[in-house]
Amino acid sequence: MPKITEIRESIDKKLDRWEAGATAFEAQLQQTGEQALAKLEARKKTLKEALEKFKSEVAKAKGIAEEKKTGILAQCDDLHVQLALVKADARDAFAVQRKVIKYSIATLESTVERHLDAAGHAADKSIQEAADKFIAAAIEYEAEADALEARFVMKKTEAKAQFEKKKSDLMAQINEFKAQVQGKRNMTRDKAATFEQQLSAGISQIKQAFKTLSD
Repeated sequence: MPKITEIRESIDKKLDRWEAGATAFEAQLQQTGEQALAKLEARKKTLKEALEKFKSEVAKAKGIAEEKKTGILAQCDDLHVQLALVKADARDAFAVQRKVIKYSIATLESTVERHLDAAGHAADKSIQEAADKFIAAAIEYEAEADALEARFVMKKTEAKAQFEKKKSDLMAQINEFKAQVQGKRNMTRDKAATFEQQLSAGISQIKQAFKTLSD
C-alpha cells in the first residue's frame, strides 16, 4: 500500500483539497452561521464513518503485528472521541476544538505510516481503499473547518451594498478558481503537478479575501 502521506500528497488529493476549499468558502457566502455549523457537523459524521471503516479493516487484517495493530486502533479511538465532542459554536472554543482534531488526524496518519509503510502485509487492498476514503473525508472536513474559522474572523458591516458587491466579486473569483482546478484534472498528473504553487496561492487569496470581505 502507498504510504499514507503519498495518498494525501498525491496530485489527485491535492486537487480535491483545493476544490473542497473553494467550495467550502463558496458555501460560507450563501449560508447562515447555523447552516455552516450544521455543514461542519455533517462533514464530521462522514469522517467518523470513514474512520470506523478504516479501523475495522485494520482490526481484521492478517499479518500485522499485534502491537502495531493496537497502536493504530488506539489512535483511531482517540480521533473518534475528538470527533464526538459537542459542536463548538463560539470562535475561541471552535479554534481549540479544530486544533485538537487536526492534531489527532495527523497523529493517526503518522502512526499508520510508521507501522504499515514497509511491510508486504500492508498491501491489503481493503486497507488501502479504506485509507483513501478516510483521507478524502479528512480533506473535506479540513476544508469546511478552515472556511468556518475564516467566517468567525470576518468582520460584520452595515454597508450592505458594498458588502454585496465584494461578495459577488469573491463568488466570481471562487468560480474562476474552481474552473482552473477542473482544468488541471484534465491534464496528465505530471503536468498538473507543475501548477501546485499557482493553485496554493489562489486558495490563499480566496481565504484572505473572505476574511476581509467587509473591510
